[in-house]
Amino acid sequence: MKKNNVFFIVTMWWFILCFIIGASIICFTPDIERISFDENRVLQNAPEISIKSIRSGEYAEQFESFLSDSIPGRKQLIKLSDRMLSWISVNNSDDLYYLDTTEKEVNEYFNQTVSESDISSGISEDIDKSGTDDSQLNEEEDACLWVNYKDGSVKILNKYPEKHMRHSAETLDLLASLLPDEGKLYFTTMSFPSNVRIFSNNIKTASGWESTLPEKMNALTSDKVECVDSYEILEPYILEGEDLFLHTNHQWNDHGAYYVFSSIIASQGLTPTPFDEYSYDVNRVNKSIYTDYYHLLYPLAPANNWRIHNIDKKEQLRFMNYHVGSTSSYLNGSQYPWKKVETGFHTGRNALVIGDCFTLAFTPFLLPYYDEVHATQLSKEYFNRVRLGTSVTDMIERNNITDIYYISSESGGVNTETLQFHIKKMLD
Repeated sequence: MKKNNVFFIVTMWWFILCFIIGASIICFTPDIERISFDENRVLQNAPEISIKSIRSGEYAEQFESFLSDSIPGRKQLIKLSDRMLSWISVNNSDDLYYLDTTEKEVNEYFNQTVSESDISSGISEDIDKSGTDDSQLNEEEDACLWVNYKDGSVKILNKYPEKHMRHSAETLDLLASLLPDEGKLYFTTMSFPSNVRIFSNNIKTASGWESTLPEKMNALTSDKVECVDSYEILEPYILEGEDLFLHTNHQWNDHGAYYVFSSIIASQGLTPTPFDEYSYDVNRVNKSIYTDYYHLLYPLAPANNWRIHNIDKKEQLRFMNYHVGSTSSYLNGSQYPWKKVETGFHTGRNALVIGDCFTLAFTPFLLPYYDEVHATQLSKEYFNRVRLGTSVTDMIERNNITDIYYISSESGGVNTETLQFHIKKMLD
């Protein structure tokens, strides 16, 4: 009985102590902009309470971030936590993992994983993404992606019918027409990892891959649209054996995103910021027999990250969720209708990034080149015009967007209803 009493007293005082600390944080934290210079970000202030925010769960999320950002000795606690984690695991992002599996087991794993994501992506049923015979391709009108082998043979991975490219080109031109005269829309998509690994897993026999999609899309779009060849950009890195795609998810990793970003920025006559100049946390994710590392970047200058709804209502979020190793870490809360990052730089330009989860690793690299970087996912599953309170066209004009980046996997690419038709409806 005495043992139970001691346990009750300890538990009771623990709750009382937590209540006192929480109440002190709420009462004594100043309601002013607070900047963490170690993380180059603005800390979360106490959120405004409302019935709507409580029902939606937004208040609880912001309040949790507020307590986390305001706890006394936060900097020292983070350092202590990082030190303890380093004691637990001796692995780092440069470690190599040798898998005791056969090539057949690896291929079966990826085929199963990607096929499930492809089914839910909205790819048109009449598009055969698997290897096909050359006789099924109309070279004059259609486009395709294929792998070249050293023995002279090829394997077609993706086909893009002319009608799909034409409808998608109309959407891109419509988006580009909303920009000022000097503005431009940059468009690129990347294949699913299943197709990437057909190339990367056969480096000894494959000599490279090619896609006619960028060239044909550039011919179908106006001068305000530039279709970027991500396959050509990433090819030399893949041939060198560099892993640019996640094993535990169906997106590219931050290195793959950085190489494409660097090429686009260089095409604008600007100098890409070296990857090594960023500070970042590294989170590890294990799934089945595979391991991935997420490099979660800190912005180069103090940045404000906002969730936008009801046209101009904004709620502050952390720039990234540095405690989660997944694509949801990037630009925390991206599933909401509109994101806005005030970068801390003064360039006179604002960017809008459109895409899917594939986009999120790309977006942080844009911050040094724009005053504001906006992001949204224009798909039926994620975009909510009622919650946004207005059209995408109005948001582009209202926020003085000068450049648009449509960066997507094939799940939101040329062969999908999203790019061909649905985005046009969202602009009205």
